[in-house]
Amino acid sequence: MATFKDYLKYEDNGEYSEKQLKIMDKITLSNETIKKINSIDKEINILVVAQVYCPDCRAIIPFIEKFSELNNKIKVIYSSRDESSELLKSKTGFTKIPTLFYNDKEKLNLFLMEFPNVVNLAFSKEPNNYDEIKYNFRIGKFNKEIEKELSDYLISI
Repeated sequence: MATFKDYLKYEDNGEYSEKQLKIMDKITLSNETIKKINSIDKEINILVVAQVYCPDCRAIIPFIEKFSELNNKIKVIYSSRDESSELLKSKTGFTKIPTLFYNDKEKLNLFLMEFPNVVNLAFSKEPNNYDEIKYNFRIGKFNKEIEKELSDYLISI
């Protein structure tokens, strides 16, 4: 199974992994999120289907990776879109990335596909501003909301 370091190498000549690491360095979790993530006391297994060349992946992955660094009960396995294309098609009907699943040992539970809920909500409220919303997502304008959305999901498991 692939690790974060493996993810950084998926179809990359170094340019995209450098971008990903710069984004990682810029993200600082709130004290509230740190407390929430540290309070998780059972193992949570997450499958992340992503590729480092994808700007949407680079916007989401830092949160999941930082959560797993904070709490070793959060286990993250990475897979490329090519490796998981059949799984993605069977579970979602699409091969969009990033896609995140919680593995409860009985089944994979989808909890994010391509965009977080906060961004999808913005798209639905302002469909004529799709490109601007997507750009704002990629440059971090939704980071606080994404951090909360993802951490809230993990503590709800």
